[in-house]
Amino acid sequence: MHRYMFLPIASALGNHDEYFKMRADATGKIGLSPLQKCTFAIRMLSYGSPADSVDEYVRISESTSVECLERFVRGVNVVFGADYLRKPKNTDVEHLLQMGESRGFSEMLGSIDCMHWEWKNYPVAWKGQFSQGDHGKPTIMLEAPTSQDLWIWHALFDIAGSNNDINVLNQSNVFNDILEGHAPTMNYIWNII
Repeated sequence: MHRYMFLPIASALGNHDEYFKMRADATGKIGLSPLQKCTFAIRMLSYGSPADSVDEYVRISESTSVECLERFVRGVNVVFGADYLRKPKNTDVEHLLQMGESRGFSEMLGSIDCMHWEWKNYPVAWKGQFSQGDHGKPTIMLEAPTSQDLWIWHALFDIAGSNNDINVLNQSNVFNDILEGHAPTMNYIWNII
């Protein structure tokens, strides 16, 4: 993650939650810095590493790392949720359509991608429920429509069963608003390869 993106996140979390401010304990020893706490949480989310895996790197115990990750996720949801973790509003839809139009894709809201992620530490009892397909290992499928400016405005991890892109799209709620008549009227074209 680039520094210009990381530092505002750490700063915003520090303003939101005292946990992400540097403090001294009862003996006067300075605790973990907000940068250490945010670094660990982001590394854990990015690499899917267990809570005790970066103890030597970031100097956080397992119990502290679990608390740190929970507070990080809650804080990001509260601080950034209204702007980044939501469905597009009417003005967002207009902006997304203009971006598509400027790139030669008229009436294109975004691009939906479905990709298989290997699930290394899946529960053994669930082994037969998740697709192994041509990957040879259990995978979970992620569906995420994105815009050109990398705003991911919907994400869905598939449910159990063997799924391809069409099956996941069929189970997804990404088009529910349109199907239920709660979305702005627009024309759209399905281009399924």
